[in-house]
Amino acid sequence: MIKSDIVKIKKVDNFDNLYIETELEKCFKSIIRWAITEVDFQNLTVSVSYEA
Repeated sequence: MIKSDIVKIKKVDNFDNLYIETELEKCFKSIIRWAITEVDFQNLTVSVSYEA
């Protein structure tokens, strides 16, 4: 089953795809796709789809 969720990841200086994917893998085992939907001073808001 494919599910979607919105998560917040702590923003770091000079973040990249590898940082985001590493953080997402801590919560989800099988990530299908992700997209940054919002950036603020402390967090990245990410929409993620994954297999449950």
